[in-house]
Amino acid sequence: MKKIIINKTNLTDLANLSIGRRVRYIREHLQDECGNSFSGKSVANRIQLFSQSTLTTIERDKTKDIPSKVLYAIAKDFGADLYMFFDDFYINRSLESVVLIPPLYNKDDPAKETKDDSELLKTQMAIETNPLLENEYTIKTTVSKVASNEDEQITFIFKSRVKYTEQHLFYLLSHIINQINTIDVTIEPELADSNNQLDSIRLAKDYIQYGKTSLHAFPWYSNKGKLGLDNKAFEQAVKYTNMLSNNLKHYLEEREDKND
Repeated sequence: MKKIIINKTNLTDLANLSIGRRVRYIREHLQDECGNSFSGKSVANRIQLFSQSTLTTIERDKTKDIPSKVLYAIAKDFGADLYMFFDDFYINRSLESVVLIPPLYNKDDPAKETKDDSELLKTQMAIETNPLLENEYTIKTTVSKVASNEDEQITFIFKSRVKYTEQHLFYLLSHIINQINTIDVTIEPELADSNNQLDSIRLAKDYIQYGKTSLHAFPWYSNKGKLGLDNKAFEQAVKYTNMLSNNLKHYLEEREDKND
């Protein structure tokens, strides 16, 4: 598996750029690391949603509106988090680095892909309830603790007892963002500066809109598929946590020996 590192200096540079300039910065970083596989022409040919000249227009900030499916396709080709193109990714975060894993160099076994596609087709044929036809949903809220290296531990999961409309979801999201803002300022008063404040209403509206119009970036998981992914991730998390516990035990034993 080939991994490309975006270091802290790169992230500082990216934080001060526009969306289009971020696309160019990350692509050129990949080109420096991987060669012409990430030239503008190669990227455009691989994605096949736009021409090289259109990509150049995007990278030079000559277009105001970039379709979400285009940004998603670029992020996927780069092996990057879609949100690396947006300001929110860089606000009030102190990341040391970000790892890019370009699919070009990390392709799965073709036989496995064929099997997965076959399973997906069976699922599609068996669909009885289409979530896209609904306008009210039960809401599940998940809270995680995030370590300095971006490791996560889920500490809270709660589902609403009734179904929410889009308006109810807007109230919930704006309230959560506003409450986090308030607690952030309580902990670090300098964040009260208007330049550091997150606009809870705008962000809530944006995320609801992304969920409706950017289905590639915010896909629906089948219940069965999600359970399978969750179970696999849980097994890996248990193994990793055991390693962390052993590491902590070793650290405490070494510290105790030094104190003696």
